[in-house]
Amino acid sequence: MRQVLRGWLDAVCLENAIIPEGHTGPLDERCRPDRCANSMIGPEHLPIYESHQRKQLELINSPSTPTCRRELAERELDITRNVLKIVGGLG
Repeated sequence: MRQVLRGWLDAVCLENAIIPEGHTGPLDERCRPDRCANSMIGPEHLPIYESHQRKQLELINSPSTPTCRRELAERELDITRNVLKIVGGLG
């Protein structure tokens, strides 16, 4: 799990988010360490992002992937590569 460094109210994950009633803290599934200074990511997260990178490349390179899904995979791949660069992995 990634950690939020500063006050979670400033977290980018909360922008335009519907926050479940009673929830406090950041929304982990919306974490974007590539664009949020509030996020902290470390080497222990590399396998997750490396796996995601491989999956996006599979989708992009598959002839059966619809154009709209390929475009989404390309955006996801850009995000993943940016995170890997931040952590020092191969992007």
